[in-house]
Amino acid sequence: MNAQLIQGDLDRLATAIELKFPQLRPVRPLSVLGRGFRSVALETPGGVVLRVGQSPDAANDYAREWRIGRFLAEHMGDTLPEPRWYAEPGADFPYGLLGYGKLVGETPAWGADPGAAFARDLGAFMARLHQLAVDEARAAGVPEVDSHRRLLGARDVVVPVLAVRLERAALGRVEAWWATFAADERMHSARRAVCHHDLWHDNLLRSASGRLSGVLDIAHVEIADPAHDFSAPRYFGDAFIAELVAAYRDTGGAFDTDDEYRANRFYEGREFGGLAWAVEHNDEREIESAVEKILRGPILRASEAS
Repeated sequence: MNAQLIQGDLDRLATAIELKFPQLRPVRPLSVLGRGFRSVALETPGGVVLRVGQSPDAANDYAREWRIGRFLAEHMGDTLPEPRWYAEPGADFPYGLLGYGKLVGETPAWGADPGAAFARDLGAFMARLHQLAVDEARAAGVPEVDSHRRLLGARDVVVPVLAVRLERAALGRVEAWWATFAADERMHSARRAVCHHDLWHDNLLRSASGRLSGVLDIAHVEIADPAHDFSAPRYFGDAFIAELVAAYRDTGGAFDTDDEYRANRFYEGREFGGLAWAVEHNDEREIESAVEKILRGPILRASEAS
């Protein structure tokens, strides 16, 4: 759905939303907050955010968020959006719809340190999330994954793409990284916790006073290795991650040298996951963006410096 089609289709969407959720009136005028491959995000005059699915992936995400949203809201409070309106895929919403009250704040800039207070808040949030009872999370429908194995699954997808985009020396360094990552026994951790799995800047909200005001996108909350959650915040810089880890420990989170090691390895390979997603969805723009990030990322940057 392109931007012009969205604008031309807003009246139809508004009518369908009014019929499905009359309690949300007034629905018009709908504002377009943004769009991605999976969803179009709309806002009602009353401050309700409605995500309208644009792909089967969105439908699956919405169903998962609806299933686990109440459990997370009960234990994590209003930092996470609690899904309150849900439409399964149907004639009006082919890939479903999910709605929740809008959280305040703006997403911090990618790669720029959003401040020590924000780092401390995020570290405390992660500690609380990771301390949720795993058995209760399973019972609520939170799925369980092996983060190391899942990233390894991206190798056969991304290497052929990189083979035609990287110079021979750079490709060799990438292939060597994959070999050591696959054989790395230190990545086999028994630690399991409820994890967000995508704590990058676009899923975080910062208040006007510089505090963490919200964490978005609970679709990929899973029971997994908690070290994985430290990979995306690394893009905010070394000072930020040091403050975050200190707050995480101060709030009861366990983070030792083995956890730090795994977190760094997940950070090194993070963009491979993004590239695999873009390849699988045939998104050329995201493919090129992911390749650029890999070129500037820690694997090739560290190899050039050595």
